[in-house]
Amino acid sequence: MALFGKKKIHPLSVDIHSHLIPNIDDGSQSMDQSINMIRELAALGINKVVTTPHIHPRYPNTPEVIMIGLKRLQEELKRCDVEMEVEAAAEYYVDENFIAKVKARDTLLSFGDNMILVEAPFQNKPIYFESAMFDLMAIGLQPVLAHPERYQFLEGSINWLEELKEIGVMFQITLGSIGGYYGAVPQKLGKYLIKLGLVDFLGSDLHRQAHIPFMKKGLESSEIQKLIKNGSLKNQELL
Repeated sequence: MALFGKKKIHPLSVDIHSHLIPNIDDGSQSMDQSINMIRELAALGINKVVTTPHIHPRYPNTPEVIMIGLKRLQEELKRCDVEMEVEAAAEYYVDENFIAKVKARDTLLSFGDNMILVEAPFQNKPIYFESAMFDLMAIGLQPVLAHPERYQFLEGSINWLEELKEIGVMFQITLGSIGGYYGAVPQKLGKYLIKLGLVDFLGSDLHRQAHIPFMKKGLESSEIQKLIKNGSLKNQELL
């Protein structure tokens, strides 16, 4: 038996949701901020980041703009001697414009083999969301719903989330939600979704330095630790 085995892979070696390309959305506002936050992620055992800028009416990014920003970030990481694999996808706001892009077969940024991160409006339940998910799956993309624990229109009911699960949508909850950053309601709902076995991915949704202590608190919670130990998370499959 070898004395030194392979490098141990942390169950959260891959973070699938963050906003680390600077000056592109409501996330990092400078390259220095981005580098510092990536160092913090590395210290937590993460060695691959899929950063996901918003594509949203407020932040009308394009794949081309995102890829230019990614290249600059990768170059700066190399210059600063920070060891972190960084890729880019996007967090798509599902609205009429997004649906039109899907139907037109426009280029959409995905991660892994075919996964696409999507979000719904926070306050109003979208009437077209389920059909948009079917449209994505019809073209071979696997939708992953960002932060299901934070949607205010749920008002404590998970019926809508259960319906999405039944049609094949995956869920990514945010570590900071479990750590209490967004308040008691998202924290409680996030823990409940974990208990029900509905969580496929964990993510940082890292925008700024202030998120990191809550991310750490969430990571240390008994709920997240149990989720990690039961082996159901798909984060590490993206290495």
